[in-house]
Amino acid sequence: MGKLKWVVLLLLVIVLLAASSSTVVSAQKTQGTVTIVSPPKNGRVGPTESVSGKAQLSKGYTLWIIPYDGMAGKYYPQGSPVTVRNDASWSYRLSVSNAIGAGKKFQIQAIVADKPANSVLSNYVRRGQQTGTALPPGAQAVNAITVTRVATNAAVVTPLPHPLPSKVISGKTTSATPRTLPITTPSAAPISTNMATSSVTQASVGAAPSRNPLPGFEGIYALGALAAVFILLQTRRRR
Repeated sequence: MGKLKWVVLLLLVIVLLAASSSTVVSAQKTQGTVTIVSPPKNGRVGPTESVSGKAQLSKGYTLWIIPYDGMAGKYYPQGSPVTVRNDASWSYRLSVSNAIGAGKKFQIQAIVADKPANSVLSNYVRRGQQTGTALPPGAQAVNAITVTRVATNAAVVTPLPHPLPSKVISGKTTSATPRTLPITTPSAAPISTNMATSSVTQASVGAAPSRNPLPGFEGIYALGALAAVFILLQTRRRR
């Protein structure tokens, strides 16, 4: 009898667990599913942060992205419901409440709300309350990521153009400014004297050789001619 009691108790526990899991699954199917893609889990976020992801909502439900302080157990609704695009993507610019100080961990939760819960959240935002609140009935968190609050937003780095080389003038470093070179048209270059001289020299070097059959004997021929003239004059005087 004792064994039968423990078997019945075990079967009862299994039935209760199965019922609770089926209830969660049916609730998710009824409300929809949401995935937070950015920022990453355990990331750092500033006072304002771009949150994006994917969502498939059932008819009559809206999506809210709300900061949640787990230590205080409070939600800080803001803005308005998130618009889910036709491709199931969504994006939202989240403003972190001042109640969540720098260095503190908190959650960014995706809240799916039915029409009455959506009205309660909208009225909270409309009244400008910032003290935090609990989720109204009909609103349920379907996804959440834990992040750390930082003091300032991440700076957007804009790449600079390549700097011009600098030069030092009188002990001061200045950037060199680009110079615009004048555009000139090509013109005929004058022939230099050296080029002309070189041409003449080349012409003289390459000239045809002398036709004199006995080059270098011109002086001997001249002396012979003078001797012949001298002999001829002496001969006439003797006559």
